[in-house]
Amino acid sequence: MGFRDPREGLALDEAILRAVGEGGQPPTLRIWRNGRCVVIGRGQRPEDEVDLVLCRRFRIPVVQRPSGGGAVYHHPGNLNFSLFLPLTGPWTSVRASQARLSGLLARELGRRWGLPAETKDGGVYVRGLKVSGSAQLRRRALLHHGTLVLWRDRIPVEQLLLALRPGYSPAQVPSRPAPVGDLSSLLGRRVTLEDGVRAILSAFRPLGRPSLERLSLREWALACAALEG
Repeated sequence: MGFRDPREGLALDEAILRAVGEGGQPPTLRIWRNGRCVVIGRGQRPEDEVDLVLCRRFRIPVVQRPSGGGAVYHHPGNLNFSLFLPLTGPWTSVRASQARLSGLLARELGRRWGLPAETKDGGVYVRGLKVSGSAQLRRRALLHHGTLVLWRDRIPVEQLLLALRPGYSPAQVPSRPAPVGDLSSLLGRRVTLEDGVRAILSAFRPLGRPSLERLSLREWALACAALEG
């Protein structure tokens, strides 16, 4: 699974969300991966959340997503998943939808690997370590996008995110600092990309029968327009 330009990946999320909201696309699960980057929430400032000097030294871009929530470090050992669902039934409530969708992933980690996974505020924790976080955006449909950390990066997240340092005091929307874990360290063996993809697919299978589809030309056009804007 190759890397996306982080700006392109976020633009594709917005494009698919619009297509689902307009009824031109069925409920969709997208699994993707970025190279090294820091993604901050809609209501955050880079200087509050990220060590910008280190990011420049390591050539790590900082991008802002349209959804809320806190800052996240994406790297090769992190899988991103995006769920696009109609704004009906259980998906109309932020708290209930986050609890249900994070709960599906937590149960899969328990079923597949025997990990004692728990959920809190849209995140999934194993033995107090956060292995998955999520955020949501609503625009005529629901976008629930999140992360699953398969292995640690050689650049520790604690060096980059200010929320994990003493004295963190942002001027705007704060991140929720939590010790970060990864599945490989928790299991004592390498969890591969294929392992991660299979776990995500299995976790969200109760939402519907999966079928492989390619991005439409309209979705690419919407994503390109978002990038240019």
